Amino acid sequence: MKSRASSSGQRNPWDRLAPFRAIALADLRSLSRSRLTYGWLLAALFIVMVTALGAGSGATSSSVVGAGLSDFTYIWSLVFIGLAASSVSSEAGELADSIMSKSVTRLDYVLAKFASRIAYTLVCFGLVAAVLVGLALKLEAADYTGPGLASAVLLVALMLVALTTMGVGLSVVMRNTVMAIVTLLVAWYSMTFFFPLVGLGALSPGSVVGDLPGIVRGAWGWGDWQTVSGFGALSGISTVLACAYFYRKDI
Repeated sequence: MKSRASSSGQRNPWDRLAPFRAIALADLRSLSRSRLTYGWLLAALFIVMVTALGAGSGATSSSVVGAGLSDFTYIWSLVFIGLAASSVSSEAGELADSIMSKSVTRLDYVLAKFASRIAYTLVCFGLVAAVLVGLALKLEAADYTGPGLASAVLLVALMLVALTTMGVGLSVVMRNTVMAIVTLLVAWYSMTFFFPLVGLGALSPGSVVGDLPGIVRGAWGWGDWQTVSGFGALSGISTVLACAYFYRKDI
């Protein structure tokens, strides 16, 4: 069978993904070995433990989980912004030699960057969220529901995925890493504070943070579905536009 496939000129679909897998895995290995990764993870875990273990007798599971997850909007989002917005622009000088080879296409490269940065975001968030939830469940005032708790964690994960795709997209469009980071910072905090004023509260990370305690308790409404669809659409649009731009970009 293998000789027939090779003689007919057909390639295994899995082999076609080899360049994509290689770039994505190499990027993930580089991120996992970074001191920044270990530094902020240790800081995040320390703050989570202080928040949960230092909560007073009146603290509830919903309030502790909401407070812990809000750190990803106001504090740890800075890490994801920096890493995502520098993913492509920081390698601008190497692109012509690395991705113009016959074995690697432009789409292989840019989609691998999206995949690796999203995977990094979800893995790091998942580690911290798991510790946060585990500690919050041990509180005496357990005012959560299982589906509500899962919904709150997944909603914040989706929000961070949207932030990451926006960062990688800006890194594709902008050659200057600093400008890409600053632009995403301004856009993110503008969404947080100003979107509710113009009727786009569903896409405001600040509004999501305010809704988290209620979601943990099981309150899920139409506005939360709008948030899910909005961040999902934002992630998809950022990925498609960035890939289309990179495909035509002069490298």
